[in-house]
Amino acid sequence: MRKAKSLVSLMMAASFLTALFPAAAYAREKIEQVTLSFSMDEDSWSELDVECGDSVYEVRSVDLFPEGTKNSSHPCAVVVLEAQEDYYFTSIKEKYFSLEGEGAMFQEAARSNSNSVMTLAVRLKDLGEGELLSPENLAWTDTGIATWDSVPGAGNYSVRIRKDGQAVTSSSAPTTETTVYNLSTKITKTGNYTFQVKANGRFRKTKSSDWETSPVLVVDEAKLAYIKEHATEDSGVPGQWLEDSIGAWYQYTTGEIPKSQWREIDGGWYYFNELGYRLTNQWVDRYYVGNDGKMLVNTTTPDGFFVDENGAWAPK
Repeated sequence: MRKAKSLVSLMMAASFLTALFPAAAYAREKIEQVTLSFSMDEDSWSELDVECGDSVYEVRSVDLFPEGTKNSSHPCAVVVLEAQEDYYFTSIKEKYFSLEGEGAMFQEAARSNSNSVMTLAVRLKDLGEGELLSPENLAWTDTGIATWDSVPGAGNYSVRIRKDGQAVTSSSAPTTETTVYNLSTKITKTGNYTFQVKANGRFRKTKSSDWETSPVLVVDEAKLAYIKEHATEDSGVPGQWLEDSIGAWYQYTTGEIPKSQWREIDGGWYYFNELGYRLTNQWVDRYYVGNDGKMLVNTTTPDGFFVDENGAWAPK
């Protein structure tokens, strides 16, 4: 009888525990291995596509760092995966991952959110072999500003100006990451001016394009006076910060105002919203912009997360 009572007590206790912890809590299944396939858009070299080998997990986000890290020139990426509701990741060891395409190699991984989220860092093959196309549609504005079309895979552009076929300055050609450059202060005499542009690769092994030459800008006395009146200091960053009661924005000398995108200005990265205003004191994806709008790097954010030399939060 005592044994029967003990059995009944155990059954009652089991029922009580089941009530506290629903069956669903025990129904999560292991993800035995993570299989990912990587492919790069070689026309833009700026987007990495990651496909999952199983439907029980999916890609939440992909961040590509084309310049690599301080220890490697190879591009790298951080991939965030999310398991389906009834599944969880079981390991962060290299053998747990099967990676294919673009020379993807495991670097490190971390789990979070009860092992339902996996953050994976991978190194990619050097994608920079080859030569860039030359810039097209070179043109002058009426105030001596050079413009051209962007080149897929370009990290920046070298610009130089010539007068009557001769170099205006003996210094090395400056570079810009935008497709516009203010040359107005270099136009100081009458003559026939052209500018030349070449695209430089985002990756270290990429060969720069050939120099492309613009149409001629004929500068007579009247044109010279007009350009001098409208010339602005050539600082290598063709634009200026403006501000109103709502916030600050950046306007290039061509009139362009960046919107819904990141831009590098004076060595810092800024994010502009859909109206063109600079964001401050908040996260933008995995990056944090501070009080002045500049992306934080190699530091701890106000809410306690460390961001690396690329400005991105990543697991240690």
